Amino acid sequence: MITTSDAFTTVDCGEYYAILPVHGDYIERYLEMGAKMVETGFSYNSGQNKYFLTVDEMRILIQAHVDPSFSV
Repeated sequence: MITTSDAFTTVDCGEYYAILPVHGDYIERYLEMGAKMVETGFSYNSGQNKYFLTVDEMRILIQAHVDPSFSV
């Protein structure tokens, strides 16, 4: 989740966002690597998702990454 108050230090890295510390040169370093600052007022939360996993997709992910013996 990224709140609007996090937007000031959040960069868009393409496949993910990074919320960076205010102090230091972190933001500049990310921008040099091709990241872009998000717009002022930007926020991201699950209510804004364009795609939601189905129950079956969640079960597959649980089996693959948490518990191979998981079943319903």
